[in-house]
Amino acid sequence: MKKRMNQEKKQRKTSDTHQYNKKKQVSKSLNQRKRKTKGSIRRKNGKKKKMVLRDIILTTFFTIFLSLAIGSIFFKVTTVQGHSMIPNLRDGDILLIKKRTDLRRFDLVTFMNEKNNVQARRLIGLPGEKIVYKEDTLYVDDQPVDEKFIVDEVNESQRNGKNFTEDFTSEDLTSTKTIPEGYYLVLGDNRPYAADSRVYGLISAENMIGKVYFHWSLSNIKR
Repeated sequence: MKKRMNQEKKQRKTSDTHQYNKKKQVSKSLNQRKRKTKGSIRRKNGKKKKMVLRDIILTTFFTIFLSLAIGSIFFKVTTVQGHSMIPNLRDGDILLIKKRTDLRRFDLVTFMNEKNNVQARRLIGLPGEKIVYKEDTLYVDDQPVDEKFIVDEVNESQRNGKNFTEDFTSEDLTSTKTIPEGYYLVLGDNRPYAADSRVYGLISAENMIGKVYFHWSLSNIKR
């Protein structure tokens, strides 16, 4: 009887041990699968992050390239040469030019001169207009027009007994009474010393680059 009971105990122990080992193997197999799954997820996430980073870099590069390409079509950067535009623009000032835009009187414009150099001047006369300067007053089609951007210089010059802008008419610069179509009259703000339409004549529309959209003065750095 005792022998039988001992045998049954041994059998139960053997069976329990077998079941324990089986559960242990199953648990080990599950853990291995979990680790493999986690590793696979990490690798996939890593690939996704690399792809996202690549897409961001490509998008940024393309945006910058496109901006520069579009900017070169509509804008141009140049610098002021000479002293014809003092006091409003000075030699070396940096100009951002908006190309081929509608031009209005008193716009600061840039154009190519006869030596193919970029020049900045003040737009005074438009096509079809009659321009007259008399005793420091601008007349457009016989109507006086204020030039507020040089009022201080005009007053100072007149206190010294001189006109800031010498008397002349658009007819002095061309064979017609009015400015021909496709041409503009430009002057420097530094009237007594500026080289402008009074020296090299009217500016054709073909030689016009555009108007000053923004200007940055280097004198601000030197102060």
